Amino acid sequence: WFKEYGYIIKFHGIFNKPSLFIADPKIIQEIILNKNYDFIKPYNTSAIAIAGKGLLFSEGEDHKRQRKMMNPAFTHNNIKEMIPTFIRITSTLKGLIEDEVNQGKSNINFTPYISKTTLDIIGSVGFNYEFNSLTSSNELAEAYDSILNSPPTVLRMTISLLANYVPLIREIPVDINRKFKNACAVINRVSKQLIEEKYNEAKNGELKSKDLLSLLININKTLPVEEKITDEELKYQIMTFLIAGHETTNVTACWALYLLSEHPHVQDLLREELVKAFPDKSNFNPTFDDINSLEYLNCVIKESLRLHSPGITLIFFFFFNRSIPILKRANSKDKVFGEHLIPKDTELFIGISALHKSPEIWGSTVDDFDPKRWLDPSLNVTNLNYLPFLNGPRGCIGNKLALTEMKIMLGMLIRNFVFQPIEGFHISRKIFPSPKPYPYLGLAVSIVES
Repeated sequence: WFKEYGYIIKFHGIFNKPSLFIADPKIIQEIILNKNYDFIKPYNTSAIAIAGKGLLFSEGEDHKRQRKMMNPAFTHNNIKEMIPTFIRITSTLKGLIEDEVNQGKSNINFTPYISKTTLDIIGSVGFNYEFNSLTSSNELAEAYDSILNSPPTVLRMTISLLANYVPLIREIPVDINRKFKNACAVINRVSKQLIEEKYNEAKNGELKSKDLLSLLININKTLPVEEKITDEELKYQIMTFLIAGHETTNVTACWALYLLSEHPHVQDLLREELVKAFPDKSNFNPTFDDINSLEYLNCVIKESLRLHSPGITLIFFFFFNRSIPILKRANSKDKVFGEHLIPKDTELFIGISALHKSPEIWGSTVDDFDPKRWLDPSLNVTNLNYLPFLNGPRGCIGNKLALTEMKIMLGMLIRNFVFQPIEGFHISRKIFPSPKPYPYLGLAVSIVES
């Protein structure tokens, strides 16, 4: 439909607010790379309540300071040291699935399993804290489940949307608001608790563990006053790590498993690569270099991210009768895009899916799940037309961590299990609040024989 309307589409949003839908790579380059701090994230009451005003929602000089301070925590060597944790917690997941299959249950709901796995991983590598949500009840897991996995009812979506314009709507005494506030209170309390425990450890000198929070506290101690982050900002970073560090990986892993179940030939090719690399499935213990040498696994994850980008908002446009993955911004000053003058405070919706599904970039098979396309040397992929983690100063700081975690998780699961669709069970894409499989990721599972 971009061919029909063009790559800049004007429409009127909430309260008749002028808005633009943009899918022009040159304009996207201007917004996310060249002049990224001129384009701010519109205030999102619900998201800030969950993720805090950390790296995700800070702007301008505050964002530059926080990003500069946090970059050293995400080095190549630090991510390498996380590999054993990725393997250990994914092994717990594997054992739970084996137990279900051995007990005669072949149709399994993977939505809570994957979510709890990624939460346990970020708890360990992020804070050296064992949530153990896979094996026991956990209030934080329940809080996120309440926010992220509840049915996307019209009332729930309406309140979340209107709260960005009329914050008092969150004060209406309805069950949806009560549950949301209770969940946010748990997230805040756990975040504060994690900081307090680390500060108590730090009284004895430099923190020795290599989790992200320990690294940040150690780095912060060495900085001049004007570059330090405050305790409140540190709490916000924890809230950001918790939601971004487990939900984005959760979404990607769920869609990758779904796509592989729908394309058994791709799943078989991936398993062949994994069997060759790890003949003994009970000894899946790759190093950083091992897992990143698996070419087809890398292609599968890239292709899954192309079709289902995890950190992108889904907006349902009634006049297009479809849900569209977008990145939302607002210009902080008047801007000129080509022949178009864009007044200050215009809401800009960047069509990530328009780039990821453009036949001009990806060819005639653009709608197909085809990991082999990434082996084609003529494929012209750039940081302007492939944006699963965005790019530039506001790109995802933890993208290498997330990719490594996804490779370990997907590699171990495909090496040990065969996934198929459940006959008669239809899965669609959830519109709100997170673009996961809906109503849940239900798959038929069998164990790969030795």
